[in-house]
Amino acid sequence: MRVQRPPVRRNYLPFIACGCLGVGVGVMLVAGIVVLLIIPALPGFALQLSGFKSKGNTATVFQNIVPVPTIAVQNGVQPQQAIINLGSLGSQTIDIDPTQTQYQVVVGTSNTGAPLATVSFTETGLMEMCYQRADLCGNNNGQYRNPRLDLRPGGAIIYADVYVPDFGIWQAAGVVLKLDNSQRQFQVAGVDVGGVLYDVPPNGLGQQVSDVARVGNELLNQLSLEASGGRYALSQVLIDDTTLTLVMR
Repeated sequence: MRVQRPPVRRNYLPFIACGCLGVGVGVMLVAGIVVLLIIPALPGFALQLSGFKSKGNTATVFQNIVPVPTIAVQNGVQPQQAIINLGSLGSQTIDIDPTQTQYQVVVGTSNTGAPLATVSFTETGLMEMCYQRADLCGNNNGQYRNPRLDLRPGGAIIYADVYVPDFGIWQAAGVVLKLDNSQRQFQVAGVDVGGVLYDVPPNGLGQQVSDVARVGNELLNQLSLEASGGRYALSQVLIDDTTLTLVMR
């Protein structure tokens, strides 16, 4: 499912301040990778000349993903306020708006009685936060426009329309991200152009993309939540076609 930019921006301060995914890196990972990709992005045959090699259909990356069991919070409540800690990016106290639907924050316990919290975002919620908190999600850049997010089972594709001056065209391109076996870190599966998946070369632009992913994952490792008298660290990231959920323990 792909979400385009909503027609009207909302004025509430979003939970997590776009920190842990997307904007936390500059979207945690999402924003930085798009920025690094857009400048040298080229249509398919030129990508290959730049060291990118076609390796099949992008859709195959997300096939045969084993569904991860849903995490149920026992005696869950939505806190009125929370503190988000993002390591080197600092911390922020935010008020949680219980009337919105783009994200949900629930704190309580697991089925074993241990403290547990979940933070869930829809695609619309993630993109709306990016529009509010990050300049890169605007359309004021002559090199790229229309950044968008396509959540997939176990991962996501971060798209932008890239202007290719050598050809005088706008080319849609996306960075394909997939959760690794730890279910708490992202790895770059490749670059999508027109449904074709290209691998990322080990040097040049490919190394830059990998470095941004590394920094983003380091921020995820530092992420913590303080709410309702408890402190929670990231335990797991769950993603399906519509929702990204952070499991905090």
